[in-house]
Amino acid sequence: MLKEIVPIIKKTDPRQWFPCFYFNNQKKQQEQDGFAVLYTFARIKTGVQGKRIKMETILKGRKRLVKQLIAVIICSISLLFLSACWDRIEIEDRGFVVGSAIDLGEKKDNNKYEILFTNQFVIPAGLGTPLQGGGAQQEAYKNITVTGGSVFEIFREMATLSSETPFFSHMKVVIVSEEVAKEPELLSKVMDVFIRDHEMRRGIKVAIAKEGLQAKDILDVSPKDQKVPALYIESLMESNYKNAKSLAPVPVGQLRELMLDNRSYTLPEIEIMDDKALKYKNAAVIRAQKNLMVGSLSDKETMGLTLLTEDDQNAPINVNVDGEAAVIELTSGGNSYHLLNKNKDNLKVEIKLNLKATVAEMHGYSKLTSESFIKKLEHATENKIDELTEGTIKVAQNDLQVDFIGLGDELFHRHYDIWQQVKDDWDVGKNYFSKAEIDVKVDTTIKKTGASDNFK
Repeated sequence: MLKEIVPIIKKTDPRQWFPCFYFNNQKKQQEQDGFAVLYTFARIKTGVQGKRIKMETILKGRKRLVKQLIAVIICSISLLFLSACWDRIEIEDRGFVVGSAIDLGEKKDNNKYEILFTNQFVIPAGLGTPLQGGGAQQEAYKNITVTGGSVFEIFREMATLSSETPFFSHMKVVIVSEEVAKEPELLSKVMDVFIRDHEMRRGIKVAIAKEGLQAKDILDVSPKDQKVPALYIESLMESNYKNAKSLAPVPVGQLRELMLDNRSYTLPEIEIMDDKALKYKNAAVIRAQKNLMVGSLSDKETMGLTLLTEDDQNAPINVNVDGEAAVIELTSGGNSYHLLNKNKDNLKVEIKLNLKATVAEMHGYSKLTSESFIKKLEHATENKIDELTEGTIKVAQNDLQVDFIGLGDELFHRHYDIWQQVKDDWDVGKNYFSKAEIDVKVDTTIKKTGASDNFK
């Protein structure tokens, strides 16, 4: 541009060209390589009329400006992500809580009890292989117990007693003492924080410590091949509940639904066999009204409950036919409820159990290829199951008067009109549940007899 202007200026008097620049503001846009190039024409008025000088102003920076703008946006967004670790906690500084135990403390002046809360922390260094040279193996866990009026208050206090920040996202089990479960509304209060806190997982399993035991003692029992008691309890729950004398594990999420629906329910029980073993069996019955424990089921009663409520069966049934003992293993099954009488004061319900089984063990000389003998085994199995389920129903209706077998749920889902009439007095008040007639019909089919007819 200067190369074009300078020669013209040299031919003119400096006194003439200095004040004589003016722009005619005529603009023209052209597309060149996808970008607009702006041309501005300027007329320089000099002593020689008609001389025009074309001033070309090229906006070279448009493409470059777009690239720079994109780079600035990317850098700005990156800064947001790079600053996301401002509140990080190093893994070495975290205290991983894997189990909790809740016991009843002293009674205060306001007739309310304090809570003894125990958290089990994992010590990562103790999970490794034993040290060589005969050095002592470090413990893989530590239990910290704090007393307080609320669980949240206890959590804050516990954080001051440990060098690590408590981290609850890896929680496996919560053990509640029977004393806590028998206090009205206390069970729901202590479980509230496990449902409400964002770090807690809905899969945390809940169990009741057997009568006479403190829940924190359960968290000190582990066999030699298990280093962390809470992890041992979780594996015990997962592997042993299918023997029909133990309930399926109840997670916190399911417990919340039961409480919100105001339904009575059962929780699995756990007890200490010796210092190195635990027994996961039987069930604690929780009444929906005031959420308190009203009783405990025996082995047979728990077995009857699982037969009535669970579809997948894997239970051994001991029978005796013609003086010969046999063990029948239930492999699968299903149940169906039928309302035969809709009069709320005289409800009649029929429960049908359709079960499949195999002959697991036989003590005798009878031929299992005999169809008549197989029928006798099936009939004996049906009688045994009928005895177990009737015993459980008797405890529910007469002894405890609590619907822990789920009959109210069936009315709610299948006979809602009837449920609306009885729901307020189902297992409280008039207690329509205890007045109902419940009949169990069992149909057992033996599908397999094993790889051999008999031993001899």
